[in-house]
Amino acid sequence: MNVPHSKTTSLLALAGYLVASVFAALLGGYFTAQVTITALYAALAKPAWAPPAWLFGPVWSLLYISMSVAIWLVWRKKSIPPAKSYAAQRCWWTQLALNAGWPVVFWLQPAGVAAFVACAALAVTVWGCIVIFRPVSSLAAVLMLPYAVWVSFAATLSWALWRMNSVI
Repeated sequence: MNVPHSKTTSLLALAGYLVASVFAALLGGYFTAQVTITALYAALAKPAWAPPAWLFGPVWSLLYISMSVAIWLVWRKKSIPPAKSYAAQRCWWTQLALNAGWPVVFWLQPAGVAAFVACAALAVTVWGCIVIFRPVSSLAAVLMLPYAVWVSFAATLSWALWRMNSVI
């Protein structure tokens, strides 16, 4: 059953999605801060196209806002069937959990195959969100596109880091 959302409820929902994204960012950031990220990342052999370490923070900040607004736009749709709403929510929360877990996996074994697999799973899930969001809200799907592209790039970078730094 679709119940109209008041302006207050709608703003609280947006705030909730933003808080969830901030929590995921802080969780990953906390673990990243526990390792000597600058030294570890600097010590890795990297492809020439690898972005500088300082770029990750600003990019991720914008992506967390964008992904939060995207799910909020889907949530706001009053005419969405419950099954589609559930699928969209499940996909978004799954990608958020994978997003929070990826830094943990990466820094446990920098440049390992597990980091690539985790990032690739995240990329597939984000692209899945776009597919699910598109019929509900074109704008939500568009807001997820930069995130999908960035995570796909990150998966490619993880692959390259693994291959360039593997001792196998």
